[in-house]
Amino acid sequence: MDGFHQQVRGIQYYYTTQGHGEQDVLFLHGFLGSHEMFEEPLSKNLLMNTHRLILIDLLGHGATDGAELHYRFSAKEQVADVADFIRHNCQKPVIIVGYSMGARLALSLAIQHPSLCKGLVLESGHFGISTEMERQSRQSLDAQRADEIMADYSSFLRYWENITLFNTPNARSLSTAYKCVQQTQQPSYIANSLLGFGAGTMPCVEDRLCSLRMPVLLMVGEDDSKFIAINQRMHLMLPSSYLSIIKGAGHRVHWDAPKTWLKEIELFISQL
Repeated sequence: MDGFHQQVRGIQYYYTTQGHGEQDVLFLHGFLGSHEMFEEPLSKNLLMNTHRLILIDLLGHGATDGAELHYRFSAKEQVADVADFIRHNCQKPVIIVGYSMGARLALSLAIQHPSLCKGLVLESGHFGISTEMERQSRQSLDAQRADEIMADYSSFLRYWENITLFNTPNARSLSTAYKCVQQTQQPSYIANSLLGFGAGTMPCVEDRLCSLRMPVLLMVGEDDSKFIAINQRMHLMLPSSYLSIIKGAGHRVHWDAPKTWLKEIELFISQL
């Protein structure tokens, strides 16, 4: 796996590649993650025989630089970053695989720049919060969490790992390497990521789902009831979508059921 740094709109981004195919597949990790989150589940993939896999560290995560102002983490800014990265570093159009925060970013990107995307795999994805009251409530919660990150980052990580979203029957314990990625993030960037691109801050794109014509694979764990409901709703709105509910998995499908996760992605891409 080869690693590279690339200047993107004034930010130094880091990404790795594997494989040498003519079709690029871009992976976007979740909150507190990095490209390393996908390395284990992709360790035995067949895709790299026919595709080039690109694993990028998103803004303020992993080895990619962040910004001191949270507005730089907004959906508008991050979509512009990834679109610019694709135009200058990828064979277009790309297939995008996004997990959680990365899925939200992938969906926003595909809606704004459909010509850059051949297909989408959205793992535990979300179209955004539609009601103003819920949005304000989530923004308040994320502001509180951002304060906790800045006050005591280690304590926040312990809290984060025990929230209901990850405390599901089949949730697999995080490895030392996975935890290390979380522990070595820059707290100020992580706080700004929550403030600038939290679920309550990003624009809701629900009313634009019907405009997406590309194939979309929606993947969600069977234990993740909240996101099953969200993805069932998305499935009805997306013109060309497939919904896969993965047994033995919670929110982190790629971690809880890596073999099934990879098999679903390989099947979806082969049908493209």
